[in-house]
Amino acid sequence: MKRKFFVVAIGMCLGMLATVIPGCATNRVDLVDQGIVSVETKPSKRVNILWTDVYRDGEDIVIYGVVQRRSRTSYPIKTHVDVIIFFPDGTILQEARTPDIYVPRRIPGKGINWKRFELRFPEISPSSKIRFVAHEDLHEDKT
Repeated sequence: MKRKFFVVAIGMCLGMLATVIPGCATNRVDLVDQGIVSVETKPSKRVNILWTDVYRDGEDIVIYGVVQRRSRTSYPIKTHVDVIIFFPDGTILQEARTPDIYVPRRIPGKGINWKRFELRFPEISPSSKIRFVAHEDLHEDKT
């Protein structure tokens, strides 16, 4: 009887810790859920942007996202994501590009088949629009 009580007590303590600690460890504010910014994604021919998140982390704006290939080919795809932040009136506030991302093959049942990216920006204005464009080709300013 004492052993059963002990196991239940330990389980309840671990359950409480699992719910309390992640909530206390972060001070991020989701800007999309609060309606402060809006996002638009444009996939390329070979790469999808599965999801994106925009957070305020202290003084910075942190943009996360995930890319995944569309087809089931056997070679890795080298891509990058262009991120453009617009003022509410449509003028461009900032532009950035992720480093090259090598998106793995899509093999069902064989592990993770997507890649995550992250960019940081200084403060942006409310009601801004953020556009994500998956891009495989080189830009004019890249050699």
